[in-house]
Amino acid sequence: MKVVCTSDTHGMHNYLKIPDGDLFIFGGDISETGRIEELIEFNQFLGELPHKYKIITDGNHDLSPEKVSKLITNAYYLQHELLEIENLRIWGTSWQFWLSDQIQRKKTQANPLEFWKEVPAGIDILITHFPPYGIGDLTRSGSHLGSKDLLSALRRIKPKYHIFGHVHEGYGIFKESFNNFEITLINASAIIGFGSKMNPPIVFTL
Repeated sequence: MKVVCTSDTHGMHNYLKIPDGDLFIFGGDISETGRIEELIEFNQFLGELPHKYKIITDGNHDLSPEKVSKLITNAYYLQHELLEIENLRIWGTSWQFWLSDQIQRKKTQANPLEFWKEVPAGIDILITHFPPYGIGDLTRSGSHLGSKDLLSALRRIKPKYHIFGHVHEGYGIFKESFNNFEITLINASAIIGFGSKMNPPIVFTL
């Protein structure tokens, strides 16, 4: 299956050239300011894509999961759940391990380690908005913005692929070995910084 993934378009999705494929994955931050109109436009964009399957999760710039689930009708919206398509097991979560942007979100988690235990081991693809600590999470200022709890969870979950975004400067493909199991981690952030230049979607075959 040919997978096309991107993330963090912040309302500029129409500036991207989306390659053909079987599965389109979006890793959050549909919008810039959390306006309903941005989600409606993105849903129309999804409806025009030719991919057989489309999966999204949201990010810290987006509206609440309740509103996203109502407005996004042209893709599977995974909040914290498993989706199986053509023998692929894909887990997506919209949970944010910290809240720091311009809009108010109703997301809290008292014990992140217990939260990650809900994700089954051996899945094919894990989708989160934020990166694990130390992988695709380095900012221009030299700070790591990733989650240490997520990094720890990856050692147990062992997905074949982990797709995320959030840290725009971290765009790229990374290979990491956890207990002799190699995981391909993809920071698919589209916008370079917060300007108008865009990184292309990342494509792989699974």
